Amino acid sequence: MKHIAKSIPKKGSLTNGDSYNFFEDSTVTIAVVADGVGGNACDWKASEQACQDLVLFYQNEYRSLGIKEGIAHSLKKTYDKIYQTKGKCEGMLTTLIAIIIDKVTNEYFYFGIGDSLILKFENDTIEELTPECAFKIHPDLLPSKVRDGGELTKNTSFALMTDGISTNRKRYREELALVLNSENWERKFDQIMQLNQLTQFDDMTLMLLKR
Repeated sequence: MKHIAKSIPKKGSLTNGDSYNFFEDSTVTIAVVADGVGGNACDWKASEQACQDLVLFYQNEYRSLGIKEGIAHSLKKTYDKIYQTKGKCEGMLTTLIAIIIDKVTNEYFYFGIGDSLILKFENDTIEELTPECAFKIHPDLLPSKVRDGGELTKNTSFALMTDGISTNRKRYREELALVLNSENWERKFDQIMQLNQLTQFDDMTLMLLKR
């Protein structure tokens, strides 16, 4: 799938508690977005580390398990590492959402930890895949958060975003649909991000995937 992504800090801030990552090889596509919890220590480190670690753990240790189980184990290990952090960043926490595509079977999986959001766009429908959930999750239970999404169609697209977009843009779902349906979606994407910067009350990260 084609992808485009951008992250911007809230107005007047030089730091950004959001992060994202995109990985693709011959068998899998992994798209990840995170929003560090600002009330906790080192929100920027938590989000950046989680996005990197999920992919690294999958690549280095779990590919022999298959895609879904490999991601599930990588998700647990990602949060194990966060929870075990000591020193000035002890207690850091982040949301984490991901779309994972099995390029062999054309199926996708997804998960959502925290209040960041994944929307699925298909034909004229918009489906929210990640209703808000609590952070109080034991790491051993995290693998069960990886869900089967089903088979992709030629019209399937996804939007992964932190909650800043809903703070900034009340009609963000309709605006994202316009971007994904545009022939020049990169230009439309830039326009949406520019509008977000005008009303940037929170860090905001947006990643779009389309076929």
